[in-house]
Amino acid sequence: MRHSWIAALLLLVLLVTFRLIGAAGDWANFSPLPAVFLCGIVFFRGPRAWLLPIAAWLLSNPIASWIQGYDLSQSIGPELTAFLTLLVIGALALPLRRKPQLGLMLGAGVVAAVLFHLVTGVAAWIAYPLYPKNLIGLEQSLWSGPIDSPLPSWVFLRNAITSNLIFTLAFALCCQKWPAIRSRELAASTR
Repeated sequence: MRHSWIAALLLLVLLVTFRLIGAAGDWANFSPLPAVFLCGIVFFRGPRAWLLPIAAWLLSNPIASWIQGYDLSQSIGPELTAFLTLLVIGALALPLRRKPQLGLMLGAGVVAAVLFHLVTGVAAWIAYPLYPKNLIGLEQSLWSGPIDSPLPSWVFLRNAITSNLIFTLAFALCCQKWPAIRSRELAASTR
């Protein structure tokens, strides 16, 4: 039992660290958190499925937003929208629990990245005065980003899709019942 708490704490530290590394620069939005929300719901049961990714998000997001240059006092609405979108992504993964298939999970990872990008992009367009409140402003929020932004918005989407594919694949492969492990478990249970 103690080892599982240590492992959970280590995973929490890794998730927060990776989220902060992916907060800015060319790695912006390259984060394991959406994949952890998705895969955690599929492979874990009970509170553990939700607690770890929620704790990692709550710890890392204010710092990541600050690194990205957002005024924390003005970004509560978009931050809450991002959080709720991650919860929806987790909830949308519930049907995959019955029979997890790698192809479906990878597809769900891409859909989750696109959904997250669309919802948070629209929320940023609505909330931030730097975007004109017309179709050009919406396109700017979703694709090109603010005028003086060092990175266009599509980079966030590309990094989200890439990280969701990589981390969903890694997480799903780690959670599979490997034949060698299954045979050892069966041998141990028959003794």
